[in-house]
Amino acid sequence: MSDRSLLRTGESVLFIDSKEREYLRTLKAGNRISLHGGLLPADNVIGIPEGSLVRNSTNDAFWVFRPTYAHLIPNLPRRAQVIYPKDVGFMLLWGDVFPGASVVEVGAGPGSLAIALLRAIGPTGKLTTVEIRGDHCDMARENVAKFFGDAPNWTLMVGDAYVGLDVHDVDRLFIDVPEPWRVLPHAAQALRPGGVIVGYSPTMIQVKSFVDELRSSPCFTAIEVMENLVRGWHVKGLSVRPDHRMVAHTGFLVIARRTSLDPTST
Repeated sequence: MSDRSLLRTGESVLFIDSKEREYLRTLKAGNRISLHGGLLPADNVIGIPEGSLVRNSTNDAFWVFRPTYAHLIPNLPRRAQVIYPKDVGFMLLWGDVFPGASVVEVGAGPGSLAIALLRAIGPTGKLTTVEIRGDHCDMARENVAKFFGDAPNWTLMVGDAYVGLDVHDVDRLFIDVPEPWRVLPHAAQALRPGGVIVGYSPTMIQVKSFVDELRSSPCFTAIEVMENLVRGWHVKGLSVRPDHRMVAHTGFLVIARRTSLDPTST
């Protein structure tokens, strides 16, 4: 058995009960974990392999795993709205994020997108996150440290992207702020020719203003707008049907390419 499967103290793990309810907990030696009305010593979990079946003090059974990104994000501690995995996956794909890329993220949120970007760019890439609120920076820093680990190639700074971006020759730029169109003049200075800009907005009013500003600039072209809907299925015995609930609208994605024209061109 690979040592990588063994759970270690300090790690976050996901407990899944017989009804597939999920409980995100952190393993700390000597602590007792509260699970659905019962307790489970963390020492009983530390050192066992992922995929083990454990029981709490009330004899309830739980499978224990390290959380995948898709299962981590909905359970992530946050003070700001999280970008959900269904949208993050599209953003990474349509944003064409690659190992070694230089990426700027405007708006930190709880750090969910930063975690995905750091995984995608790898240790040779560089991520710069600009966030205007100090408390959001604190939460993002805590979540990235806890759920991703050390990230020496990540710079998190308090700053106002509406005023300016002190970065240049960037490959990819992601924007998640209420008025993304106000970032565009600075994004044009930051992105290299051929670079990709990706905006995430919850309302079509924001999208309309953003796209209008993109179209009015000589620095951007190949504009696309889309949303991603996810519908799960219930499969149990002879009951095979779509779930009664689905993850429908969460946000719109706007993607555009940086041209080689100067921002002052007409």
